[in-house]
Amino acid sequence: MRWVTHQVGALAAGLWLGLPASGLAAAWFGGIFPDVMDQKAAGLFRNRQKGFNRVHRGFSHWPGLWLAGFFATLCLLPVQMNYALRPVLSGFFIGGLSHVVLDMLTVQGIPLRPFSRKNRLSLNLCKTGGIGEYIFLATLAVCICFFFSDKISAMAGILLRAASTL
Repeated sequence: MRWVTHQVGALAAGLWLGLPASGLAAAWFGGIFPDVMDQKAAGLFRNRQKGFNRVHRGFSHWPGLWLAGFFATLCLLPVQMNYALRPVLSGFFIGGLSHVVLDMLTVQGIPLRPFSRKNRLSLNLCKTGGIGEYIFLATLAVCICFFFSDKISAMAGILLRAASTL
């Protein structure tokens, strides 16, 4: 899927889980981070494009990585960090997990094992950049506006008040 779909999907997941603004920002970044990891790894190859084709949707797209990070955040961080670091880390890992779930909908799918590119899980519902992805993106955006309009307007009000004090 395209980055915009991953970002909107991550925001939808964060809104659904009731993350605060800091968690939503982290989810937005986490939603594209698996592909950022793959692009950085591809930079280590002499031919960047061949390197990207080789590493893309490998370990960075394994759901266990993102689930482990999310549960470690919930279970291992002290309660005192609940208001500072926990929402940010939770949002980041939820964003990464939403990325993986969205890629599972595509033809190429995601790996079932961490370092294997052979066994993959694909629901084969749409093709990256195809009309199905854009219909899904539009539907997701409408659902966000419909179901979370109160939360979005509250956050916008907070941001406008903060900006007016500057």
